[in-house]
Amino acid sequence: MTPTRAEEVAVLRAVIYAALFDYPLTLAQLHASLPEVRAEAEAVASWWRESAFLQARVEHRDGRYFPAGRADLLRTRARREAVSRDLLQRDRRILSLVAGMPFVRMVALSGSLAHLNAERSADLDLFVITAPGRVWSVTLAVLAIAKLLGWRQRLCLNYVVSEAALAIGPADLFSANQIIHLQPISGHAVFEQFLQANGFARSFYPNYAFGAPRTQDPGPRTLERLLSLGLAPLAERAARAIYGWHLKRRAATWQSRDQVRLEPECLKLHTTSHRAATLARFQAAMAAALERGDAPVATPLPETQAVASL
Repeated sequence: MTPTRAEEVAVLRAVIYAALFDYPLTLAQLHASLPEVRAEAEAVASWWRESAFLQARVEHRDGRYFPAGRADLLRTRARREAVSRDLLQRDRRILSLVAGMPFVRMVALSGSLAHLNAERSADLDLFVITAPGRVWSVTLAVLAIAKLLGWRQRLCLNYVVSEAALAIGPADLFSANQIIHLQPISGHAVFEQFLQANGFARSFYPNYAFGAPRTQDPGPRTLERLLSLGLAPLAERAARAIYGWHLKRRAATWQSRDQVRLEPECLKLHTTSHRAATLARFQAAMAAALERGDAPVATPLPETQAVASL
């Protein structure tokens, strides 16, 4: 099955983008992250087999697709997978704590651990959805408990939204890629509602499995009902005042102010975002790949960026 040029470029885009994070793709991952082209997985595999254009730019070895000349990524992926599994085993108590907190509706891994692509220094990056009106109190409570238990240095709770504010932005390739690579560990029905609320990701990744929302998760627990009688609203107002004051004191150190949101139903703290750098490197790598196919087409990011979310 001879692919069209649009199909060839789509495969190249998926492989190049992942390679920015030193990550070779399985066929299933290539298929799910194929941008803007709908196809079956076997068709994608056949495109590579039938395309001289792709074979000059993309290698396929040991079940992985990666840029030509970057076979080192196979070793990197194997090593990072082992490291990531160790880190997740170490941090299983943190995950259980966050998932079990009152008013938490969904917890998902983000960043490098979501891909099993972490180095030893990686943080435990979490994306959390709470009940409406509980974003700030949940965040501050989790951080306070983590500090008391000695976990604060590795827990990164930098994106928390409520069920009343599921739509995120900007609606671009970077955001869409982050969305499809979240790995929910609790609240799967809420996660699917989150996917539905961010339908723009489907236009970027039409082969990703966007399921219909499942049956609702159980309603508020007894403890939540009791807290909601008066203590929880007070705690939310206090948390927003205290933590908001603390964050604003540090605003001068933020390197990406446009990626910070301090809102009643959304707390986004991407104070050092790699969005602009990643998209710029992606465009440069794609331009190089389209010009030639006889040399490596994607060099790795610096380590601090290479383990960020794909």
